[in-house]
Amino acid sequence: MTHIASYIEILLLCVLFLVFISGDIGWALIYTVGGIIIISVVLILLSKNHFSAKLGELSGTANVGEKIEFEVTLKKTGFCVLPYAEICIFVENEIRLRTSLIFRNKVTVKGSFRANHSGLNRVKLTGVIIRDFAGLVQLEVPLIAQTQKGILPKTVEYTGPEVFPNMLPDDSGETEEGASVTHGGLPGYEHREYTAGDSLRRVDYKLSAKKRRLMVRLDESAGYASTNLFIEPSALPACCDSAFALAGKLVMRGASVKITHRNESFTASTPETLLKLREWLAFREFSAENGKADYTLPEDVNVVFSGNGEATARVLA
Repeated sequence: MTHIASYIEILLLCVLFLVFISGDIGWALIYTVGGIIIISVVLILLSKNHFSAKLGELSGTANVGEKIEFEVTLKKTGFCVLPYAEICIFVENEIRLRTSLIFRNKVTVKGSFRANHSGLNRVKLTGVIIRDFAGLVQLEVPLIAQTQKGILPKTVEYTGPEVFPNMLPDDSGETEEGASVTHGGLPGYEHREYTAGDSLRRVDYKLSAKKRRLMVRLDESAGYASTNLFIEPSALPACCDSAFALAGKLVMRGASVKITHRNESFTASTPETLLKLREWLAFREFSAENGKADYTLPEDVNVVFSGNGEATARVLA
């Protein structure tokens, strides 16, 4: 209830007009004000369950600091008169969008937020607040929906301890995404042209001499074990940025790097797969509140990024 006190004062004035000035006009004023109150309240009570709210899907990725736009559509599903509607959105803070459904069956409202951190940014529709014409009744209708936007890790300088690429043979039999196996399952026959940042140890000099341009093996990374990075479930977004910075540093030195977070992992050893690793990190959820569950630290982890938000790393013996 919002403006009840004001309408009580109006009715009292109408009663005074009825008693001391004019009975006919006084009764007319009382009926008019009372009718407005009743009609307004009845309309909002009849309308509260006859509309829906849809949160538009977000797609693709964005960078930290960019403005992300989203939209919410309110639609009538029956008899509905909403002179005032306030859509409640929560990203990192609450956002409220105002609109109405009076002379239209559907309305789309646009809003935006700024991506303040890397990783998954969730946009949640928590409900719609509606009010009547007279401003007497305020109701909150819970309409829950959610969408999300992947924010790419920031380009930062890695400031943790020195990490040397793992050059031990790989006995796991795993290959990274993007590696190729051809000619009856025998590796080493799939090549591509050299790009800046590729390790010189991948260059096939015999083929390069024939082609007269540097060629590298796509499957060469399968010969060495990955340098394993582990991001704790409670890690904050700063740890995501630092882990990607270290991964990029190692890949440019010719190493294969695997990052594990929340029981999922992704391996990269070329500039192309490094870009895919960045997209994979963009859709990871980094939040201390959502990472309190117990976990087991893998034995083969080389570096652990803690959840303190300072992006510090601990090298395991």
